[in-house]
Amino acid sequence: MVRQHPERLALAPRMTSGRDYSAARDGGRAHRGKFCLLISLPAAGELTRVGFIASKKGVGGAVQRNRARRRLREIVRRRWPRVPHQGYLLVFIASRATLSAPHQLLASEVESLLAHAGALVPAVA
Repeated sequence: MVRQHPERLALAPRMTSGRDYSAARDGGRAHRGKFCLLISLPAAGELTRVGFIASKKGVGGAVQRNRARRRLREIVRRRWPRVPHQGYLLVFIASRATLSAPHQLLASEVESLLAHAGALVPAVA
């Protein structure tokens, strides 16, 4: 039996195939922020899945790319309960600014991008 770490984004909502990334890129809508880009594609009837891209050209070497992906993944993981369980393919594309952005500003931007895409339920106070 494989146990999932309680603070890790589950495997089911992660994009794993190039076909999903291509579909999101080709038919999705881009939401540009100062630190990253979100491509969202409404996918009615499908589970909401999320993917993260950090290219060598856009971010830098392996250490920087991994750090950028980890930062975005953690911010999305903390907001995942507020994302609808069905209906979206979401792809975050990191930029070099993702690395140096203060955490709170990056988190606010990710939340704003998700809200603009319609993929975030407002927080209940």
